[in-house]
Amino acid sequence: MALKVGSKVFYPTHGAGWIKDKKYIEFNGEEKEYFEFDLINSPLAISTPVENMAMLGIRPVLKSAEIKSKVKILKKTPTKDPKNKDFNELLSIFENLNKNANMDSGIKIIQYCNFVKKKRIEDGRLIPVTIEKELDKAILDIVGELAVSAGIKLTTAATQLMEASGIKDITVVD
Repeated sequence: MALKVGSKVFYPTHGAGWIKDKKYIEFNGEEKEYFEFDLINSPLAISTPVENMAMLGIRPVLKSAEIKSKVKILKKTPTKDPKNKDFNELLSIFENLNKNANMDSGIKIIQYCNFVKKKRIEDGRLIPVTIEKELDKAILDIVGELAVSAGIKLTTAATQLMEASGIKDITVVD
C-alpha cells in the first residue's frame, strides 16, 4: 500500500480522513514509523504504526464517482433480509462487515438495518438502539468518505448521498 502524508484514507474504526503527518515513536526501546491521521468525523488524534496499516484495513478512499455508483443500489434495494433470526447473530454479522471496511459492507449494513426497522415497524415493535447506531455509523462513514474523496463539506456530501441513494434525512455537521 503506497500511502504517504496527504493521502486520503478510510480507517475502519474511525472513518475517512487524511494522513496528516509521519513521525517516529520509540516504544520499549524500538523506534517505529507512525502515520498520524486527521479524520473528518472525529476530533480524536489517531496515530498508527505504518506496519499495521494493512492489518487494520486502512485503505485509500474510493473516487467519488465510484461511491455514488455503488450507493445507487440503495434506491433499487433499500432493504435486504440478513437471513437470521437471532439478534446476537445479527450483531456478529455487523461486526464482521465493519471489519471489512469496504463500501459494499457499509451498504449491506444499511440494507440489513432498514430491513430490521421495516419488520419491527410492521410488527408494532420498538427498533433497537443498536440498529439505529449501526445505520447511522454506516451512513456517516459513506458521507465522510464521499466528502474526503471529493474535497467537499460533509453537508454537501450528505446531500449528494441522499440524491444518489434515496436515503432521506441525513444529518451531519461540518
